Amino acid sequence: QACSRLQIVCITNLTGSSDGGVPCNGAMTRDRGKRSLRRGHEEQQHIREVQEALRTRDFAALERLAFTRRGFCSAELRRSVWLALLGVPPDDAVDGSWRQLLSGVQHDKKDSKVMHADVQRSVYSWDVHTGIRKTVRDAKRVRLSEVMHAILLRHGKQFAYFQGFHDIALVFLEVGTPSQAFHMVERLALFHLSDQLCWPFDQGLVPILGVLFFLLSLLNAPVAEALREAECAELHFALPWVLTWFAHSLPRLHEQVMRLFDCLLASHPSMVLYFAAALILRYQDAILETPRELPEMVAMLQGLPLSTLDVDDWAAQAWRLSKQVPPAELIARLPPKCRNAIPPTSPIFHWPHPWMQPSAPPIEPLSASTAAKDGASEMAVLAPVYRGARHIRAPMRTGFRFGVLGISSSAAFRILGGLGAVVLAWTLVRGVQIT
Repeated sequence: QACSRLQIVCITNLTGSSDGGVPCNGAMTRDRGKRSLRRGHEEQQHIREVQEALRTRDFAALERLAFTRRGFCSAELRRSVWLALLGVPPDDAVDGSWRQLLSGVQHDKKDSKVMHADVQRSVYSWDVHTGIRKTVRDAKRVRLSEVMHAILLRHGKQFAYFQGFHDIALVFLEVGTPSQAFHMVERLALFHLSDQLCWPFDQGLVPILGVLFFLLSLLNAPVAEALREAECAELHFALPWVLTWFAHSLPRLHEQVMRLFDCLLASHPSMVLYFAAALILRYQDAILETPRELPEMVAMLQGLPLSTLDVDDWAAQAWRLSKQVPPAELIARLPPKCRNAIPPTSPIFHWPHPWMQPSAPPIEPLSASTAAKDGASEMAVLAPVYRGARHIRAPMRTGFRFGVLGISSSAAFRILGGLGAVVLAWTLVRGVQIT
């Protein structure tokens, strides 16, 4: 019997199984080790591919790599890639002269007061902010306020603050230094966020939500029809998704928000609509089974389990949708009424960005005196909001009514909860009428 036990031990040591079939701990440990080594090798290969695409300024490769598992996986690599995707040279990114703009801050202005209130409520939303010291939280808030104030002061004739801008700006402050964040967010504002920053709500964001609904109708007509029957065709539930690039809605900063930003920064400006569509279509069965009533449908969509969302899987689905209906095709197929409602300066009409076109003929810049007068940088004056429509912030705002969304202001609070308050406060800041 002792000999038999010894033979079993010997066989176990050699095969990892006492009966030749069920793995023992030794074999399982070795398998885990092999898998770990393989993952490590794949990650290193992925990083090398990103670095090579970065070195050669291969933006198509960077877009493809952004949508693969892991994205721009480390903080240092992500910072370098985001700067490149936004066309900010590393040397320019450390320029701190933007701080001189802060001397012009007027804290008693309406925009400044609302921005201050938003900043004071910030640095709480994401997992990484749980349990941080008050001094650290306050320091992050100061930097956030400075970056946003400087950008809005530099482009004061083009930009107006919107609630949610602070959610986006804070992401970049978690990636880089304040100077790096300033230059990245400024470029983002000019080439990606002008619909939110430059136009009244009903002229900028509402038409973009219309594009999202049209995209849904192309991808899945029954789902689009179900939303229409539930009086949700305006997609007001998707407002914070598009407005803040999901930064206000996703709870995990590194695994979710930054991974999503990898994809959005590397892609056509309409890509956020594909992510919104992918999220909706993930729950198409639930949508089709929900009663066609506005409160029930919105409640179901607002209850989506975003905290457990795997962004790698989500990104793969959005990528497939963008190949099924490419952005250029989406724009070409827009109904005239939908297309004409979109501002001509909208980023969805202006792609690729100037720095992504090395072989394109040079664009004649605006005069230096004009640029200096508006406080715009040399690259900024190539932005559609400078070249396409000068001084688009009119002194008198066009009145916005919640009727645009098909709901009353009281219903906004009842149905949208906190979001209703956000929209209400935002419209008040923009100087428009609520009914």
